[in-house]
Amino acid sequence: MLQAAIIVGLSVWMYNEYMSNSYLRTYLASLLQGAGSIVAVMSLGGLIAIVLVGILLKAGSVLGDIEHLSEKVEDHADVTHARPDAWPMPVLKVVEPEPADEISRLHSSLRRWNKRSK
Repeated sequence: MLQAAIIVGLSVWMYNEYMSNSYLRTYLASLLQGAGSIVAVMSLGGLIAIVLVGILLKAGSVLGDIEHLSEKVEDHADVTHARPDAWPMPVLKVVEPEPADEISRLHSSLRRWNKRSK
C-alpha cells in the first residue's frame, strides 16, 4: 500500500513537472521522436504477453483445483432412472483437496478430530 502511494505521488510530481517545465517537454519530445513507434509496439507486445501469462496461470490453477476436487469412481449399477439404451455414465465423487500448507493441515486434522468426538 505504501509502495502504491509512493508511485502515485511520484507520478503526480512528474506530471506537474512535465506540464510546467518547457525544457523537460522539449527533451522528452526529442527523445521519443524516433523511438515513439518502437515504444508503442513494445508496450502492446508486453501487454499481450502479460495477459497470456495471466490466462495460462489461471488455467493451470483451475485445472489443479479440478484434479483435487474429484476422482473417478467405478460405474454404479444401482441407478434407478437409467435408460437401458443409454451409455453407462461414470460417477464422480467430490473429495476435499489436500491441504497446501502446515496451517491447512492442522485445520483439517482439527476438523476430523471434531467430527470423531461428536
